[in-house]
Amino acid sequence: MRKHRITAVMAAMFCMILMAGCGNSKAVQEQQMTLRSQGMEQAKEGDYEAAVASYDEALGLSDMYVGNLEMDIAAYKASALYAEGNTEDAITVCSAVLDVKKSQEMYLTRGLLYRAAENREAANADFASAMGMTSKKDKIMLGRLSYYMEDYTNAKSYLETAVKEGNTEGIYWQAQLYNEMGNPEYAITLYQNYLNSGNVKHQDAYEKVASWQLDNQDYDGAASTLEAGISMGNGGCLQKLLASEIAVYEYKGDFTTALQKMETYLESYPDDGDAQREYTFLKTRSEDGQSGEDTEEETAEESTEE
Repeated sequence: MRKHRITAVMAAMFCMILMAGCGNSKAVQEQQMTLRSQGMEQAKEGDYEAAVASYDEALGLSDMYVGNLEMDIAAYKASALYAEGNTEDAITVCSAVLDVKKSQEMYLTRGLLYRAAENREAANADFASAMGMTSKKDKIMLGRLSYYMEDYTNAKSYLETAVKEGNTEGIYWQAQLYNEMGNPEYAITLYQNYLNSGNVKHQDAYEKVASWQLDNQDYDGAASTLEAGISMGNGGCLQKLLASEIAVYEYKGDFTTALQKMETYLESYPDDGDAQREYTFLKTRSEDGQSGEDTEEETAEESTEE
């Protein structure tokens, strides 16, 4: 896959765009939003190179102006670059923005990238900057930032307050927090509470609960959880949910259904080498099972004739 190397000249040009003047027309903004949506869909499908190209085209329409929309598109571009494996380039995009315009979202995005690159010092510096730009009323964000900085005492306090105020988003982050603190059993309870809240935005919560159910051999429960998660569409975790669903039917010994689901999976993810190998195995198991059924039917017919 082609690497997106951001040169010093390109970064400087990006900065010039950000040091804008007037805003864009409504028609241009609509074009940018269309390209942003296109990039988001491409990223969901795993085509990060195309997604980056869409975001670049959207940013190219900015006409030397930057606003909330341009900041949002830049953040999506950084995320796509990271998903493509270009963490350094993603950080460069964020830094180019922050050089000319400070943003809580961009500090958070770059902080998460530094965190993924195991640069804890730089990550915490960005999280601290983001926290300084966060409203005291935004308990969820304050809790998240504290969690990222491993300030678990304050993270717990902020998130508990958010949940008491009726913000179900806080339950998800509480689950993340307790899992990080080494209490996975309670974390699973919180993930389940979050899924039962009726306001689920984090698809990965389904995967976490289903994984726990699989570990505890609750295959029917796992199948039900995965089905609910898959029904959300592509929320960033769909591929993992679909792969886990195949595993559930394998554990149940239903290789025919597992094979059918694998065939559907490979239509969407044909480049998954592990899945291709598993598909070969499932075809063998399914054929063996069918052969066994045919033999039983023939034996039964012969017995009837006798």
